[in-house]
Amino acid sequence: MLVRSPNAFRLALSGFLLLASLTACAGYQPINAVRETNHAVGPQGLNGYRPMIAINGARSVLPEGFKPNATRPAWMKAPPVGNETGPAHIAVAQFGGTSVLWFILNNRNNQPPINCQPASSTNGIAIDRDGNLWVPDGRANTTTEYASDCGPAKLTIPDPTGEPADVGFDGKNRVYILNLNDAIGRPTVGFYDNITGAQLGTLFDPSFNILFGIGTDRLGNVFVSNLTTNNVGTITEFPHGQMPGFQLSGVSLGLPGAPTFDSANNLIIADWRRSTIDVFSPPYTGSPTTARLMGASIWCKLNRYQTHLFCGDAGNGSIDVYAYPGNAYKYSYTADLSPDALVTGVAPAPAGAYGI
Repeated sequence: MLVRSPNAFRLALSGFLLLASLTACAGYQPINAVRETNHAVGPQGLNGYRPMIAINGARSVLPEGFKPNATRPAWMKAPPVGNETGPAHIAVAQFGGTSVLWFILNNRNNQPPINCQPASSTNGIAIDRDGNLWVPDGRANTTTEYASDCGPAKLTIPDPTGEPADVGFDGKNRVYILNLNDAIGRPTVGFYDNITGAQLGTLFDPSFNILFGIGTDRLGNVFVSNLTTNNVGTITEFPHGQMPGFQLSGVSLGLPGAPTFDSANNLIIADWRRSTIDVFSPPYTGSPTTARLMGASIWCKLNRYQTHLFCGDAGNGSIDVYAYPGNAYKYSYTADLSPDALVTGVAPAPAGAYGI
């Protein structure tokens, strides 16, 4: 399936689509190739947002018209040696990649990442409290649980009606899978038994239009970020993972990222359009504290010690690291990551002991 192309871009796209056709005829087709566009649209999203769609038909939450930077910017810094306490890793997905990469955060040689679990058209990923990695596959419409430390597959949950794009947990042996593109209606969040894979229920809200990410706080409340039909970024809370949900009155974003939480239940979320990292204090009715978002990030997650915030940067092919609290930029991991592959979800290990 070719990506949708508004009239204004058809001429610019013609050369790219011709190349795709020629490579396909020659026996080579980029698995997750996405459309090239004019730099004038800018890296931080478009008015009248529409999601990017790959040639294979899979959907990304990255904006249609997005184009990563050809070269990495001068502000990026290399990570220092041994910057984490104790054994620590971070898993990262690339929408155009074929596997999840694992970076060792505390090593003396700044080693490149390890290729681990297979991944195709993957948006968000997550690690549960037992160290298992959950990887949605947007091409196969499945979400697979993998054992810790690059372990084998344990459980695969199919999504026959749509495209899984992000994962959350509530500490009650339930896994929540965000559905990006429901074939029978508006997008939803399904929740499942994390041992058997049996579906236990569905979360939805009349405001759901384009979903971006899912997060849970330490009380087991489930939060879903959404872009309404009026192009307003909102967050819907489902108390203890139950219907009905309600919109957080103090949260109004440009292009929302995936929500995440610290142990004090402060809500942390990137705003792609406004280039900010916003932190909202409970009950999420007041103005947030903000810091500059350096790259183009949807998924940002805290490490276990709540000292670093890791953000997948699709614009620069990197994992950008910010100090927490405060969210001042510190450094970036770039080894074996490619801007063209579109870095998406990140998942630090070990995961935080709260909310999962």
